[in-house]
Amino acid sequence: SAYTASRAGQRRGRRVGFPRFKSKKRAPLSFRIRSKTSAAGRAGIRVGERAPRTVTLPGIGALAVRQDTRRLRRMLAKGRAKVVSATVSHRAGRWAVSLACEAADLHEARRHPPKTGAAGWVGVDRGLSTFVAAARADGTQVLRVDGWPRPARAAAARQRRLSRKVTGKQRGSHNRAKAAARLGRHHARVAAIRRRFLHQVSNQLVNTHDRLAIETLTITGMLGNRRLASAVADAAWGELARQLTYKQQWRAGQLALVDRWYPSTKTCSACRRVAPAMPLHQRTFTCQACGYQADRDHNAAVNLAVWAEQHHAQSRDLPAGGPVTNAGRGEGSGSRTRAGETGPDDAGTAPTPPGARRGRPRRALSHNSTEL
Repeated sequence: SAYTASRAGQRRGRRVGFPRFKSKKRAPLSFRIRSKTSAAGRAGIRVGERAPRTVTLPGIGALAVRQDTRRLRRMLAKGRAKVVSATVSHRAGRWAVSLACEAADLHEARRHPPKTGAAGWVGVDRGLSTFVAAARADGTQVLRVDGWPRPARAAAARQRRLSRKVTGKQRGSHNRAKAAARLGRHHARVAAIRRRFLHQVSNQLVNTHDRLAIETLTITGMLGNRRLASAVADAAWGELARQLTYKQQWRAGQLALVDRWYPSTKTCSACRRVAPAMPLHQRTFTCQACGYQADRDHNAAVNLAVWAEQHHAQSRDLPAGGPVTNAGRGEGSGSRTRAGETGPDDAGTAPTPPGARRGRPRRALSHNSTEL
């Protein structure tokens, strides 16, 4: 449909080429299986049937996995979650099965209590020297992350060495394929380190603060700077914003998107005067009017919180740019019981009686990937 619309001039953007078949050499190996329910009420995809760390797929059988499935098994046994589909993929020499699950909203103990008014916003400033600086409008610092791992820069020497070995092998040979596989495993490890660190930072912010304000950065434009492109790509600011978005929705929090043209770095958080310029090497903000001095990133975080309180910002969906909607997926195929309320620790509590939370939207869990 994208190809025909682009050819007819009905689709914006670059011209879409003719669709190609999935190649076993170029495209990653993967397939998806829906979890259908039999007439006897047995789900097609089962977790922990043969052994605690197994996933049973229809037509394939039981697969041994490495990660713990205890929490998911408890939620499935209590009827508070169900498996929608399973995706088996092969990347960087490893097979993984990702389970797309659907569950009820988080327990009230795990959700932020509702608040009225504009107070309580926390500004989150993202940077390179200081990865995250979070502060309130009154100047209270709540979080500061200085020593972030920089996985791409730390692994640059090994990446260059592995890349040279790939180019030194003859095209189409088995040795070149093995060298390319080693390079792929290296890239996968770097991505895993970055992803784990981003989840730790986003969890720390979302679990403790119900109202966050972040800046809408033009990351694509920053990547055009040859001196900062590698560091900006290594920081993955866009992925951090994406995680903050859906995690705040799960916990009934709010995420405000501050205007990208708002001069948060050049504005004095004490007297609100805007400085003419603020070069990158200047790490301390000094106001020429009132003499206020503060760390550059801390001052920007305070200004972001002040902007959110003044504009009474509402939570927005970053990818779509519109209001947040917490719509759940459909029931899928086959007969299933309604997933009840999850417990405070997502395990061990009894489900809510039918009809007690009728009408409440569900949350669609992200893919829970585990290695085989």
